[in-house]
Amino acid sequence: MQKRAFLKVTLAMSAVALVSIPHTHAQAPASGDARYPSKPIRIVVGFPPGGATDILARILGPQLTNAWGQPVVIDNRGGATGTIAADMVSRATPDGYTLMMVPSGPFTGSAALLDLPYDTATGFASVSLLAWVTNALVVPANSPVNNLQDLIRLAKEKPGQVTNGSSGNGSLHHLAGEVFKKLTGTQITHVPFKGGGPVMVALAAGEITFAFSSVPSVQQLIQSKRLKAIVVTSTKRSATMADVPTIAEAGLPLPAGLEMREWYGVVAPLKVPRPIIAKLNAEMVKIYRRPDVSARLAEMGTEAAGSTPEELAKQIINDVRTWTKVVKDAGIKSN
Repeated sequence: MQKRAFLKVTLAMSAVALVSIPHTHAQAPASGDARYPSKPIRIVVGFPPGGATDILARILGPQLTNAWGQPVVIDNRGGATGTIAADMVSRATPDGYTLMMVPSGPFTGSAALLDLPYDTATGFASVSLLAWVTNALVVPANSPVNNLQDLIRLAKEKPGQVTNGSSGNGSLHHLAGEVFKKLTGTQITHVPFKGGGPVMVALAAGEITFAFSSVPSVQQLIQSKRLKAIVVTSTKRSATMADVPTIAEAGLPLPAGLEMREWYGVVAPLKVPRPIIAKLNAEMVKIYRRPDVSARLAEMGTEAAGSTPEELAKQIINDVRTWTKVVKDAGIKSN
């Protein structure tokens, strides 16, 4: 309970300190703005630079600038598994000039694990689900762990000494580690960081034992021989790491219906006028479905998507429900 109270205090203090995003519930004109966009757009990323969320936002930003002639600023606001940034965005003026790129794990997983000052399922305007990303379990290149059974054996030989780094409490990578502990009956210490980028730095330096991370975040580190991938958590192998088995192939099938694959999408403050949401959606879907963008994403192990606002809203509600059940059934606690 102390940690939850601390999170609430942290969110409140950050909301006051980070005043560059307007914190007001004033509504934009109900009819929308035919001139939109007529000034710079801000895409908030709730993590430091270097992770998959940041990478995907920086692919989108220049393309929107090219399409509309207005600057698109990527604003990294790391902390509390993206919930500080999400709180700011939920309070921002609903005029379409403050958006947020969200990864499904932290966005919906934190709702299942933490007491938040906003409602993840109903407190945002959905714009579009843009991409699906496979996650991998990775270890330092010089680790004695070469496969999943090695890791399980190590965790059982050294209870509590094996460490799992994640991008924060409630992130998919945190929850994946907790599910892994539950399925293997091991004692593993969770080490939260402020984003995927810092996790990879610590892992490559051998400061933690392993981590679950998105393929885009680890691909270059694997290619440069600083990390090695043990398994991917999807039901089929990643096209960019075809030699890496799935977690089921490695002998640890996941519970039915639980595929620890992650989607990335864009949300906005609630009550952004529908014409603006529609314009954002149409342009973002067009960008992510362009052959050159899709090819670039594929090289990163990312599958381009594109959904209606309604489809993303349904996905968010379903994911919050799914992770709430996983957290409850596994007895996962914030730490």
